[in-house]
Order: sequence, then C-alpha cells, then structure tokens
Amino acid sequence: MSFKKNMSSEQKWRVHIRNLETLIRIGIHAHEQTPQRVLVNAVIEGLFPLRPASIEDCFDYDHVHALVVGVWPKQAQVGLMETRVIELLEHIFTMDARVSYAKVGLCKPDIFKEAEAVGVEVEWTREDFKRLAK
Repeated sequence: MSFKKNMSSEQKWRVHIRNLETLIRIGIHAHEQTPQRVLVNAVIEGLFPLRPASIEDCFDYDHVHALVVGVWPKQAQVGLMETRVIELLEHIFTMDARVSYAKVGLCKPDIFKEAEAVGVEVEWTREDFKRLAK
C-alpha cells in the first residue's frame, strides 16, 4: 500500500493556555480596586513548520505570559473584563503574523461563592483582527 507524502512543510498547530493566574484590578465595584485573582485561557492557531527546530518556528507563548502576569498587575484598574480580552487578542495577532485564529477568555473565580467562576470569552480570526483592532 502506498501513501501520498504530504508535500507541505507547514502544519496547523494549536496552542493552549489554561488557567493562567494573575492578580489585577478589574471590575466596576469599589472593592475591585484591590487586585483580585483572574484566570486567563487562550487557544491560538496558526500555520507553523511541520517539524519545528527552534522556538522561532513556534508560537512563543512567553509573550502572553509576560503581558498577563508581568504587565497587567502594574496597570490601573479597568472596569470590564472585555477590555483585557481585546487587549490580549490584539497582542497575540500583532506579535505573530502566522496566527490565524485565537480564542481568549478571562474569568474571576472568587466573585460568587455559588459559582466556580464568572467570565467572558471571544474568538477572532486574522480577518476579524484586521477589521476590529484599533
């Protein structure tokens, strides 16, 4: 039996970031001016080399970590989780032109004792980014 060899040197890769925890000031209530726990989740897709040889061949998720854990905690309070979601989506698409799709969600695990978490999530394609980004 003979199989056709895949001539493409690229493959669609999917990167997952699950429950990346950060402490930020986010929310519309006065008590949310104090940093609170926020969990960030992302799925990032794009065409990357079939057999990556170095980090340059891959989506470098260190950039997401640096923004979420390094930058956001130092920034002023924002009222809406949606603001941070859009900021992260713009960051992902800007830092790597190979990304074709991303889904980003933020949730607050400590808001309601009756709920595991409350959050928002949105997904963009590269075309959405071009159309919607600042």
